[in-house]
Amino acid sequence: MISISSSRTNTRKSPGSEPGVKLRFQNTMLIPKCGYFTFNLYFYRNRAKMKVRRSILLLPVIVSIAAIPFEGSIDHPSYILKRSFFKTCLSSINISPDGNRLMAGFQDGSLAILDAVTFVPVLEVDRVHLKAVNAMDMPPNMDFFLSAGSNSIFLWDLAGNKLATWTGHATTIWNAEISKDGKFAVSSEFNKTFLLWDVAGNTLKEKMQGHDDVALSVSISPDNRLIASGSSDQTIRIWLAGDRRVIRTINGPSGEIYDLAFSPDSRLLAAACKDRTVRVYDAEEGSLLHLLKGHRDMVMEAEFSPDGRYLVSGSADHSLILWDVVSGDQIHSFPENEEALLDLVFHPDGRSFYSISFAGDLTRWSIDPEIFVTRYFETPYREELSADPLFQPRYPGEARKEYELREQEAAVRKAGIIQKYYLLYLDQYRR
Repeated sequence: MISISSSRTNTRKSPGSEPGVKLRFQNTMLIPKCGYFTFNLYFYRNRAKMKVRRSILLLPVIVSIAAIPFEGSIDHPSYILKRSFFKTCLSSINISPDGNRLMAGFQDGSLAILDAVTFVPVLEVDRVHLKAVNAMDMPPNMDFFLSAGSNSIFLWDLAGNKLATWTGHATTIWNAEISKDGKFAVSSEFNKTFLLWDVAGNTLKEKMQGHDDVALSVSISPDNRLIASGSSDQTIRIWLAGDRRVIRTINGPSGEIYDLAFSPDSRLLAAACKDRTVRVYDAEEGSLLHLLKGHRDMVMEAEFSPDGRYLVSGSADHSLILWDVVSGDQIHSFPENEEALLDLVFHPDGRSFYSISFAGDLTRWSIDPEIFVTRYFETPYREELSADPLFQPRYPGEARKEYELREQEAAVRKAGIIQKYYLLYLDQYRR
């Protein structure tokens, strides 16, 4: 039996956000494999513990925050759901094209398919790879999925039956990706080459050579025309997928390029770099459009939102940053994780994304409209809240019932104010 407790203090200045309130989540019982525990929600005020306000039973081992901001600011809850996998740590994630399933790879070579809302496993395959599963992917028709670990790639049906084994890598596979038309795939390893695969024939088409140093990152454009590869030789190469020749060599990043990602329209390419930057290029011309600085350590992952307007990057400094792709502005820095970020993926609806860290946590983060409101209209937004009597602290002599009713009214009013400024943001910044 394991006991876990954690807490966070938030200073609050309005109904629903009272000063000096400490939310403490205390785990009382945990059975890892069977997977259930309860936790109690306590309210603290001036160090005096008050009564238990809520006791929740969760199945399976999930910490659900829904509307309660356990981690992150009180103004806009930062994540929707968080789960720790106690058997072994996660090493990679991806999401099905319909957004209903997460593909999860683990450090011990196991893999799982999870419900994207609850994180409950719907399929588990134990220790099928000799080492960590570093990549997973699924084609648009979703009739199979791919897992890559050690020096092998496996194809699986949705029932967990192995369909094929691809061999050809000499060292540990770093990344693997299927084209959007489902016809070919690419995979990279710890050397100067990456491999191109024929999916239908389950055959190796070509070993792609051209870099002078380790090429860890590789990505396929959504229109299936281009392949990008990034190397420690400080270059990114753009290849034509059809005839497999290099059409552009981009110079710039110093050190390893850990991740590459095309924008949904295939026009932009983002590079997550060891030099703590994210670089956004014109994918055809190779010109640098934005040099995004904000991380304090190497950037491990970069991912475009489904509409191509935003970019999220994850770093070894434990942080996640949301960027505006058009302006290059840093919109929001999400609360820091316990460990370095390892992988991330957007949900197809664009309103949230998932991340995993070296601590083994899987987290779904909300991209709440208030993020944009506080970034672009913080002063008028805060002034409007401060001037409204609904948002004032509890008055002397105000009955608890009356205060709770005012809290409810304040929540509705605040949502309306957020919506007003968010519409202004859309009008002024997203034309």
